[in-house]
Amino acid sequence: MAEFPDEGILWRGWNDETLALIQEKGLPVLLFVADPNALAWPFLKAVFQAMPANAKLRELLHERYPALFIEADALPEELKLLGAGSRYHIAVLSPAGLTPMITIDPVHGAPAEVVAEIVRILQRLDEVWRD
Repeated sequence: MAEFPDEGILWRGWNDETLALIQEKGLPVLLFVADPNALAWPFLKAVFQAMPANAKLRELLHERYPALFIEADALPEELKLLGAGSRYHIAVLSPAGLTPMITIDPVHGAPAEVVAEIVRILQRLDEVWRD
């Protein structure tokens, strides 16, 4: 098991261990697709850099929701078919089939505002997705 960084986010890659964890938890997953070729890349990069500064986001991702980081050129076909890397780059995925439940637009708002929106989404899910 990977060690969670104190002031950072434990980003997981697309592998059997991560997929098993997602299945075991049965909770939504935060997906971040890093795509330097996307028009939104400067915004994506700024949001990614702002994410660890939000203590609530770190807590939610550490305690409840797996965080998945995939580079666009390494996206698995099943995620591409559902729009990852083209229609969206940041999303909350359903644990059932990893289909996008909510997509987050990194362009509208300052990076800290986008991160705050991700936190609001995960907190709302926390209210309805209790074990």
